[in-house]
Amino acid sequence: MAEEIVKLEADSEGIWVTALVDDFSLAALTTLLRAKGVRKYDAKALNDFAKQKNRTRQKIAGRGEADEKSAQIIVQLSKDSMTASVALEAPFFTKPWPTESDVEEALAKKNVVFGVDHEAIKSLVELKLTDEPVLAAQGTPPMNGQNAWIEYLIDPDNKETEVDLAAQKIDHRTRSVFVNVQQGDKIAVKHPATAGENGKAVTGSEIKAIPGKDVAFPIGSGFEISEDGLTLTAAIDGRLLRKDKKLSVLPELEVKSDVDFSVGNINFNGSVKIAGAVREGFRVIASGNIEIKQMVEGAHVESSNDINITGGVRGMGKGRIIAKGNVFVGFADQAYIRSQANIEIKNSVFHSDVAAQYKVTVLGGQKAQIAGGKVQAGVEVVCQILGSEMGTKTDIIVGIPPEQAERRKELQALIGQHQENIEKLETSLTYLKKQDQAGALDDSKRAMMATVTKSKFQAQSALKTMLKELQELEERLELSKAKGVVRVKDVCYPGVTIMIRGVSYVVREPLKFTAFVLDGGEVRLRAFDG
Repeated sequence: MAEEIVKLEADSEGIWVTALVDDFSLAALTTLLRAKGVRKYDAKALNDFAKQKNRTRQKIAGRGEADEKSAQIIVQLSKDSMTASVALEAPFFTKPWPTESDVEEALAKKNVVFGVDHEAIKSLVELKLTDEPVLAAQGTPPMNGQNAWIEYLIDPDNKETEVDLAAQKIDHRTRSVFVNVQQGDKIAVKHPATAGENGKAVTGSEIKAIPGKDVAFPIGSGFEISEDGLTLTAAIDGRLLRKDKKLSVLPELEVKSDVDFSVGNINFNGSVKIAGAVREGFRVIASGNIEIKQMVEGAHVESSNDINITGGVRGMGKGRIIAKGNVFVGFADQAYIRSQANIEIKNSVFHSDVAAQYKVTVLGGQKAQIAGGKVQAGVEVVCQILGSEMGTKTDIIVGIPPEQAERRKELQALIGQHQENIEKLETSLTYLKKQDQAGALDDSKRAMMATVTKSKFQAQSALKTMLKELQELEERLELSKAKGVVRVKDVCYPGVTIMIRGVSYVVREPLKFTAFVLDGGEVRLRAFDG
């Protein structure tokens, strides 16, 4: 330490130094004097002393009250009054150093009343630090509020997650580019803006926080917003779409291309319009009407309302067209078509399975012909040409609604299976009862008997329910007043079998302008009356 190199004294005559060691520099000596508050001295006398390192007292300065300053406490505030620093200037070595109270009083005079660091002040005073300012007080900065932000519960952009193609097999048909929502679905929630927390300067004044900014849901039509303004809900069924930075729910889905791998399968709560075709293996399912301008090729199309396929259906033996409403088709080839209302086909129906609850019409085109396959209608089948010159086997069934006929067939099969199963259970149960009477039934067989008994009761209960349903179905069919009719505007060829309410008629020669009706329990021919 510098104090150990010389002894520093002051008397009425002046300031004196005495060397305590033989080796020190002028710089070390001047540093000591500065630390002791000796600001004015005889530079030549000090330089000579540093060279001689004299161990007898040597005067280096006169004594003057103006030069013997007290310690200085310098308080500096930052421009934003968030910090206050304290710097000390050493007192003349005969005068006292400032105390902690002196420093705190100096801070108070500068209005520093908040965030005072008493430990820092204590260290400053005890260590007599003069080299640089010490942070003596620090305010609390304000915490600005966060802006409101919107969290999407359903991604309107339908961003596909990254998939490791090497790790798994993917059916790209299922990866639709459309986002389908239902009424009541929560689309997004808003996290409200926060007010933030005010801060405080070292002077005690409050610093206002900047509150976060609100943000509105970017919506167009088709939404409801909760009373608190924080939840966005779909008001209708439809397609969720973001366009021009706004969200909408559209009740109609319009596809301006083919339904293929670029689009994926469609399952939509609303109406669907497709400008192109529906390619093989894809599915289009909608709660509203479906309109397809071009072909349906080996695809599944299903609607809870009407289906209109302008181009036609090339089913390839696997395409399925199913509607709860009407079906309008340009033509059908190896297609499966079902309607709970009416089916209208403009041109040919080849080797297809077609069934309507009420009426099937094949008219209007140059090739309005039914040839091959099976056509069913609850009330009527009307066509231009029925069958073909080659005698293609063609079945026309009317008078019994197709769904009821199919359900009757299904019930009859199930009843047969249950009756057979009950007979087997009764045989097993008879055997086990005989074993029980003979005392030859162990615990495992006794458990088996309980299981068989329970299975028999369950099968009998199910059989009873099915028999009742079948009886009611038969009664509805019997009481049905629908007069099934098949009408052929041009020609009906041999190879056609017509069944009206369970009564068959086989066409063995070409017939023109003919209507087939049920009369007196027989299918009879009448003139076409359309």
